Amino acid sequence: MADRIAAGEVVERPASVVKELVENSLDAAATQIVIEVDGAGVDLIRIGDDGTGIHPEDLPLALQRFATSKVRTDDDLEAIRSFGFRGEALPSIAAVSLMEIASAVAGETVGRRVRLEGGAVAADEPAGVAIGTVVTVRQLFFNTPARRKFLKSTSREFALIVETVNRLAVAHPLVAFRLIHEGAEVARYPAGTDDDRIASVWGETAFGRAVPFSVDTGEIQLRGWLGRPEAVRANRRQQYLYVNHRPISSRVLTGAVEQAHHQLVPVGKFPSFIVFLDVSPHRVDVNVHPRKLEVRLDDEHQVFATVERTIRSVLRGAQLVRPVEAALPASAPTVVAAGTLAIEGTAGSLDAVAPVSLPAAGRLPAMRLLGQLHGSYLLAEGADGLIVIDQHAAHERILYERLLRSRTRGAPSTQLQVTPMPVSLPADSFALLTAYQDILAQLGFDLEPFGDRTVLVRAVPHAVSQGAPQQLLLTDLLAELAEGDRVSTPQAVLERLTITTACHSAIKAGDPLTREEMASLVHDLAQTEDPFTCFHGRPTLVTVPVAQVERWFLRR
Repeated sequence: MADRIAAGEVVERPASVVKELVENSLDAAATQIVIEVDGAGVDLIRIGDDGTGIHPEDLPLALQRFATSKVRTDDDLEAIRSFGFRGEALPSIAAVSLMEIASAVAGETVGRRVRLEGGAVAADEPAGVAIGTVVTVRQLFFNTPARRKFLKSTSREFALIVETVNRLAVAHPLVAFRLIHEGAEVARYPAGTDDDRIASVWGETAFGRAVPFSVDTGEIQLRGWLGRPEAVRANRRQQYLYVNHRPISSRVLTGAVEQAHHQLVPVGKFPSFIVFLDVSPHRVDVNVHPRKLEVRLDDEHQVFATVERTIRSVLRGAQLVRPVEAALPASAPTVVAAGTLAIEGTAGSLDAVAPVSLPAAGRLPAMRLLGQLHGSYLLAEGADGLIVIDQHAAHERILYERLLRSRTRGAPSTQLQVTPMPVSLPADSFALLTAYQDILAQLGFDLEPFGDRTVLVRAVPHAVSQGAPQQLLLTDLLAELAEGDRVSTPQAVLERLTITTACHSAIKAGDPLTREEMASLVHDLAQTEDPFTCFHGRPTLVTVPVAQVERWFLRR
């Protein structure tokens, strides 16, 4: 019973068995690993490798709890470099299955095979097997039916096995992996380079668009690949995180990478990434989780800051203009008169301007402005095709960063009102404005209580001075402040107010722009640090490659 309980900590599901056994193969210096499963791993899991193997005399000992060849002294626990070191995997798996292990080592004329049923040895005999180890696990949880009942569907359990193999394969490109399910090969990863392996796991298209990076700070080495913002997903399954080549789950490190993507991806979506973090083994405790899925770092705050800062720097140095590839229209395009465009049968005005050539600036490419579509999108010609700019999203980014710079200087850029504007408010709204008066002052609002429920607006942020500051104050900002109880810190409240101020004050969709205003908008966008998305994570501009346009016209 004790063995079964202990097994529950290590063997959660078939994917747990695959993880533990493949890690043993990697620790044995295997160069080829074959994973075979039937019934999503419940009926059969067989892991075969060409590693160093287990000496015949040691094989029975390897099946005892806590017996391990990977820790020899107490000091070894302070610098763990192997995957397995607890000596729990093999006996725990054997306790809840029908298991057979056969192994041979170089220099011995014969190997050894041991069969176990529910942890008890059923057979132990010499065996002529190739150098390496083959572990066969059948009827997983045959003696713990309650555990089997709580497994997910066959498709879900197999998907978890695939994910487990992929995560291990990414970290070991020099090792060849094969995954076979129900007799059919599902995945084959030949030994190769990092690039080969990432392209195989992520797909050629995603890998081709990923942003590679490598940074060495002296104490921490970071390298990996970042998916482009348009490759965001609804879940975190494309997030691969490793510490000293060990695949792990870490809220701290995942949070650092996601924080670096702040405002580059929409709320509720998750970036894709493969990040390797290498630190001294003395700085990592890998013994905090029975399945070694989590680690503890000696200074998590410092590591968080380093990872977040490094990833953000990489993203800010990357070219993140989004390419758009629309599907070929099912019917021939409609022929329209000059000066209009037809999109899915709806005609909309295209305001043409005398083309304006703009040189490359900041992180934006050179372009030639052509006009404005629907009073909402700027159209420009780029070196590789058509560039479409969302004027509202672009202006949001410009105003947001202006407000941020103004806050950072500690002296917000304000526009004094020629005549202070009195604003009468309901009692609750008046209380909110006075309570948050200091935070609003950091944005550039100079408010003075005047009477019981009236404030005098003496100055407003320069960025909104051309709009309707009174409406901004009375509707959008008051609404945000009313939600302030859900925000934990004054800094968080200030961030929300900054976003609301920029959003309210930005050029709207449908606002016509002159040629000079269009050129000024693109120029100002180029001066921002993150010109490719607004603070909601939506793109400010996309490109349509010439090849895509040619496909629309059946030229390809």
